[in-house]
Amino acid sequence: MAMSSAAPNNIPCVEWGRRLADAVRVALAAGDFAEARRLAIEGDGQARDLAREYMYMFRGLGVTVRVLLGQLATGPTIASRAHSARIADQFAVELARLADAHLGEAPAVSADCTTPFEAGTRTSEEIERRFESAQVRAAEAVVAAIDAGDAPHALALLEIRESGQYIPLHDRLVRFMADSFAWALEHQGSVGLERFHLTSVEAMRRGFDKWETMPVHEFAWTTAFLLKQHMGEVTVTENTERYTFEQRLCGSGGRLRIGGAYEGSNALPFVETPGPLTFGEPRMPVYCSHCPMWNGVAPLRWYGHPHWVFEQPARPDGGCTMHLYKNMDAAPAEYVLTLSRA
Repeated sequence: MAMSSAAPNNIPCVEWGRRLADAVRVALAAGDFAEARRLAIEGDGQARDLAREYMYMFRGLGVTVRVLLGQLATGPTIASRAHSARIADQFAVELARLADAHLGEAPAVSADCTTPFEAGTRTSEEIERRFESAQVRAAEAVVAAIDAGDAPHALALLEIRESGQYIPLHDRLVRFMADSFAWALEHQGSVGLERFHLTSVEAMRRGFDKWETMPVHEFAWTTAFLLKQHMGEVTVTENTERYTFEQRLCGSGGRLRIGGAYEGSNALPFVETPGPLTFGEPRMPVYCSHCPMWNGVAPLRWYGHPHWVFEQPARPDGGCTMHLYKNMDAAPAEYVLTLSRA
């Protein structure tokens, strides 16, 4: 595990949106090298240490990608399978190129891979291992710079492990997810996309079952950790009824949108059929359609309530607001009704 399993009551939720690396930056800016070192080695109560800060999300994205590759390999028509093979092949090639550029070495895809889906799977598995090793080395270098009293160098190394390693790979994994959803929408329509999402999330149900058994305070703590791992800006507030997560930039779907992924010759599509895929909205970016399905429709079917309730989702500015109700059965009835139509 890369994060602490229990949410301490002594850390106010307004601090949950700050990443460990940012806490180290604050300590370095204050000249507190002892605190910066302690945080890098002992973590902040969520991330266990600097070396493993982003491994939780990277592994999760890897699992998701491999589930989707399996789905792409079973396209309903010859044309759809040819299209999905191109998506998988491009993904494997580009992911290897990014690894070469940002981790220092491109993985050699095994010559005995018989399909691009297998090549994508093996490439993602190998890059996951190399990423984790690279993050350990980067964290060790940060600690060495802290021990040397060299704050500028430590800050530069922190930036390299994020912008120079994690974010480029994270963003390509997210784009692959979006391309997979777009493929399902193009070849199977909105009903097929719903089915694609529900089949995918069923393969990952174990993680959702774990969330379901958590005390709500711990689930909210975990939710904040997951959201900020996408490298957006997350603010958490609490009242007697619910926790609210305000993403001034959603670091996955929001960054895709403001980065131009829905424009130009290779534009991602919007879901134009109001319903569960769109939270009932007139249209929804295709990547963001997994949120109502994975975090709403699927938990509603499994447990009788959604896990997260979205408000003004997928805004054009990249923002998104989400609630976690302390009594999850208290989610708004109209919201639940929309999800139940899947």
